[in-house]
Amino acid sequence: MSSVSNPQPSSTGLNVIALISGGKDSLYSILHCIRNGHKVIALANLHPAPRNNVTATSSLDENEEDDIDSFMYQTIGHSVIPLYESALGIPLYRAPITGGVVDTSRIYRSEATDQMAENETRDETESLIPLLRRIKHAHPEANAVSAGAILSTYQRTRIENVAARLGLVPLAWLWMYPSLPPPVERAEASAVSSDVADAGLLEDMAAVGCEARIIKVASGGLDEGFLWGDVSSTDGAPRRRIARGMKRFAAAEDLRGAILGEGGEYESLALDGPAFLWKRRIEIEEKEVKSGEGGVGFMRLKGARCVSKEVVDQGNITPGSVRRPALLDEAFAGALDGLLSSSAGTEDVEPTTGQPEGIECECPEMTQSRNVRTWTISNITAPEAGPEAAKQMGAIVQKILNILGSTVHDFPSMNDVYVSLFKKPNPPARATVACGGSLPEGVKVMVSLVVDLGHRDLRQGLHVQSRSYWAPANIGPYSQATSIPLQKEERLVYIAGQIPLEPASMELVNRSTASEPQWFENYALRAVLALQHLWRIGAAMHVDWWVGAVAFLSGTDAIHKKAEIAWRLWKSMHNQREEDDGEEEDSILDAWDIKYGREAHEQRNTAGTPTLPNFSVIQSDVLVPAFFAVQVEELPRSSDIEWQGLGCRCDEVTLAAEDVDFGRRVDASTKNLHYTAIEIDMRQSGKSVEACLRRVLEIYTEQQGNSHAIVYTTQSLPRDLRPGQFVPCKSIWGRQGRRLAAGVILQRWKDTE
Repeated sequence: MSSVSNPQPSSTGLNVIALISGGKDSLYSILHCIRNGHKVIALANLHPAPRNNVTATSSLDENEEDDIDSFMYQTIGHSVIPLYESALGIPLYRAPITGGVVDTSRIYRSEATDQMAENETRDETESLIPLLRRIKHAHPEANAVSAGAILSTYQRTRIENVAARLGLVPLAWLWMYPSLPPPVERAEASAVSSDVADAGLLEDMAAVGCEARIIKVASGGLDEGFLWGDVSSTDGAPRRRIARGMKRFAAAEDLRGAILGEGGEYESLALDGPAFLWKRRIEIEEKEVKSGEGGVGFMRLKGARCVSKEVVDQGNITPGSVRRPALLDEAFAGALDGLLSSSAGTEDVEPTTGQPEGIECECPEMTQSRNVRTWTISNITAPEAGPEAAKQMGAIVQKILNILGSTVHDFPSMNDVYVSLFKKPNPPARATVACGGSLPEGVKVMVSLVVDLGHRDLRQGLHVQSRSYWAPANIGPYSQATSIPLQKEERLVYIAGQIPLEPASMELVNRSTASEPQWFENYALRAVLALQHLWRIGAAMHVDWWVGAVAFLSGTDAIHKKAEIAWRLWKSMHNQREEDDGEEEDSILDAWDIKYGREAHEQRNTAGTPTLPNFSVIQSDVLVPAFFAVQVEELPRSSDIEWQGLGCRCDEVTLAAEDVDFGRRVDASTKNLHYTAIEIDMRQSGKSVEACLRRVLEIYTEQQGNSHAIVYTTQSLPRDLRPGQFVPCKSIWGRQGRRLAAGVILQRWKDTE
């Protein structure tokens, strides 16, 4: 199997403010900042406000027990924090935590922030604002902020909210780290001992000489005997002890998260690390075990100081020694191997003709369809607003507000207007492609949208704005995914269009670095990586089955081969059915959910190795879900492929397919949803594309009632033959990479309550 590494760090480094708590994760994140070519210019820490009876001259040691019950910040061991400035040689800025836990939602709400300003008690998150502003004033070059969030949506979204308000790029290198591929040798060892895989992050810390001691335990599986254990020791003994202690509680707390202390099982204090960052190490002269309420045990530390390091075994540890997870998961690396070992791409490269010359596309009518679940509004245009994309987008916004897409080069101006529509934390998922000359004359932007008619509090979104190794951060005013309820446990998950950005650098990935790169190798890697992004986001949103996907392709060369490669990749990812071993996947819970027991059902399979596709929900012969490859003029960031998928979280799916007189039909049906994809062949026994489309829409809209249709076609269609969303394209391809005349998707909710 080929090994695909992360590309080299971006040549454009960021100037980072590192948020530190003294814990292992925030200090280890600094190593990843350096590993990825960035410079940490300041440390930032929030500590408990001094008690009223503590004077300004009191020793910090005397205030050590002021460990506050913060949802957001680690405060145990705060008396040691001032030493990090000397230990790392980086200026430190501190401020007291003010306010309390006001906004307890998992997703930090911007509108709640405005309300807090009017209240006497502000949320503790707001303590970051003046501290970071003070650092930016002292270091105007600062443009990013890093944090050690691993699984906590609660913490990550608050850092992202603050970062956005201050114009800083959020960095969360450890986000979803337990679900990322381990080194090959560790993956092999995990077959013998699951403890090894579970503690992967801690092993990576140990490999570069980190030292992090447990200074607080707060779990039934851990007692005071675990205090002062080095969780990043090279022998791994403390990690194995933690794993054994927590296994009794695995039903309530995911073992991997527990070993990392993500549920508050323990908290740590970093004392040392590699010499390229740690100039000196921290030493504690006196330690005292103390007991708190509810079985909590902690260390009271006295005589903390910085001492010179004995750099004996760390001379060969460099920033390059900090392990970055492999770019591809095992399944996707295998899929890439399959593509590269095939004969695809060895044929001649030929241009693909697009829309026939002389055909003028009429400006489509806006159409609407509505049922008990959703309200779909399609083909919204505003050519009357003038020739500029931003002005047309502004007029479209007004049309939407009264009753969202443009060429890729118009993204910045269009997004400025588009974002004004959304005031909530999780904007909708979206896909944006440039259709070029395929759009009607005078039309620069055409928007179609789906409105969820259900209760907002039942809607779920995934809006990760931090750079990490997991999946690309949002680069625009949209979420990675939006999930809406259908009935009971069934949900429909809309996934935003995914292009092959390397998550850590947010740059398009390339496999070949030769002066004359091979298009096939680069395209295959990009197709695989973009689909992996779709997969990881789907897993995070608990998708059981894809009801359909579209691979948007750009360019003119080898489109027929690119469509075939996309199809083979899509098919291969649904041909990996394995026998159920009878063991259920452990669920990883957000630390906030573990502690407060809310919305735990939303956290199943958030990390680990989720089963997607979940073959246990299939009630018929297993088939590859619906697939179209659609050639357009251009894609975001000049990518040559973008995957968009529609997923379903459900208990059962029935699949069917058959050849019909105008092509082929593929159906997916759940308890609440009918999804039909129809391929219209290039040869339809003498029938025109218009005649076939008219017949298709007549048959299926009659059979399925009030359906929403999406039509992909290169042809100009009359205004009365657009019952739903119209997507003009240069060519369209179906299963087996066959070229089609048109493709139709029909979607309808069943009449169930």
